[in-house]
Amino acid sequence: MEKKEGSSIKKYTAIVILFVISIMVIGVSVSYSFFNISVEGSKEVTPSNATPFEVTTTLNDATAINAAQLALIDGSTYETNAEKVSFSVTNSASSGVKAKYTIDLVEMSITKNLASKYFKWALVVNPEGDNPQVFTGDFADSNIGAEGNSDTTLVTGLTKTLLNDKNALILDIGATDNLDFYIWLENDEVIDQLYLTNGDFSGKLSMNAVPTR
Repeated sequence: MEKKEGSSIKKYTAIVILFVISIMVIGVSVSYSFFNISVEGSKEVTPSNATPFEVTTTLNDATAINAAQLALIDGSTYETNAEKVSFSVTNSASSGVKAKYTIDLVEMSITKNLASKYFKWALVVNPEGDNPQVFTGDFADSNIGAEGNSDTTLVTGLTKTLLNDKNALILDIGATDNLDFYIWLENDEVIDQLYLTNGDFSGKLSMNAVPTR
């Protein structure tokens, strides 16, 4: 953030951002059976036995983000300085098939000034593993508001996809993924970012899983 003469705001100082951010969490536990269909010979279709499929998540028990203030941070430090939600997704050992799952932010509300490239998120899969997967993005959206807009009108009823079908994660039978979801405001030392103040944001994390081969 640019330092202005006569201003008490300094570089690297924790900037008080006056908005309420509330990431609630909801989990979707999936448990159902589906039928394997085999085709033998001509065009006759013969269903086999039902295959069990059960995927669970700890989102219901995860500690939600409920921060009344956020500081502008260096984006490279988000894993230590950003707010986060930690949860896991498990494909039961009793499942008869692999699981493919996606992650969304649902029931999302955001003020127009926070539709910004500086309002960021990251989803880290198996952060303690040898090869963690990292997915990142921001909340810039010209359909909500333009960058630099200080309008604090609240837009509600939105959904933001964090992991879509193209990036969906695959879980083997009996496997578990541990995930960390981060959210932060990223500092820019050149521009004046005061338009990010007095905003409001909320949303719920949601997991959806389907069977896959």
